[in-house]
Amino acid sequence: MLGLGLGRFGSVWWLLAFLPVVAGELAYGVYVHHLSTGGSMRRGLALLVCGQLGFLLGALMRPMRGET
Repeated sequence: MLGLGLGRFGSVWWLLAFLPVVAGELAYGVYVHHLSTGGSMRRGLALLVCGQLGFLLGALMRPMRGET
């Protein structure tokens, strides 16, 4: 949902907002679920890819310049 909202209403530079979200999720996974390094990296990569795909979907939902 974050990626979709940023893609629809934000710019490409707002993609940096994913980094603290992914870092927080990785820290949570390590300390609460005791994930290994490999598991954490796979989870972090999956989160980044899903966020970027949501951003691209949101960018496709922007109105075209000639439309009102």
